[in-house]
Amino acid sequence: MPILDTKMLFEKNDQREQLAYHSVQSIFPQQPPEAVQFELLQQGLLQNGELPLTLDFWHIAERLFEQLMLAWDGPDVPIAILPIKNGFVKNGVAYPFGICLFISSRITIKELHALLAHEYHHICRRRFISEPPTLLDSVIMEGLAEHAVESLFGEYAISSWTKRYSMEEAISYWNSHFAPALHIRGLHEHRAYLFGDIALNLPPWIGYCIGYRIVEAFQENEGFHDINQLLILPSEYLIAAAKFKKK
Repeated sequence: MPILDTKMLFEKNDQREQLAYHSVQSIFPQQPPEAVQFELLQQGLLQNGELPLTLDFWHIAERLFEQLMLAWDGPDVPIAILPIKNGFVKNGVAYPFGICLFISSRITIKELHALLAHEYHHICRRRFISEPPTLLDSVIMEGLAEHAVESLFGEYAISSWTKRYSMEEAISYWNSHFAPALHIRGLHEHRAYLFGDIALNLPPWIGYCIGYRIVEAFQENEGFHDINQLLILPSEYLIAAAKFKKK
């Protein structure tokens, strides 16, 4: 399935939400228009104005997507490239039936590569976990995706949240906040743990960082595993072998 044709959404128009819905219907099958439009706006869809681009990001994404499908033996899913609201550079979301990449004119090719690889890794990983995922699954899924980005494109390509907290800090939050909640299922129930929540005394991006640190600890204890080897390992095995606790 090719990258969806969404170029018209970057032009100036007053019906962007409605046009976007029609463009991404294959990613949201059987979802009502209002729900899809609300989700796209929540994730950063530009509402007004235009967003001219100087590069053909659709072609760039398609070339990488074909490589990733072959390398990871992954499914062919629709991918929508959408304009992001002013003040933001990029955002990516992997849904059960496809991927939405929200970009600005400031995004670089390297950033687009990292964004697509991270989100497509989620699509591939979810073939090996039960649905809905547990909190443990979600945390490790984020860590595995960013390690995949690092393996493909180097340390410069990974997100800043990977190193935001030290291994010791990550382990401390893991023991105090995450370990008692690992059984919780459903991605919406995991947002506070992943992104942080003042009410829960969880700092920003803590769950993402913990996921990266878990995979880092696993590699240190078990030796190097490539992307494909890590992709299929059960979450329970990864966390056990990581020995993610104070030394």
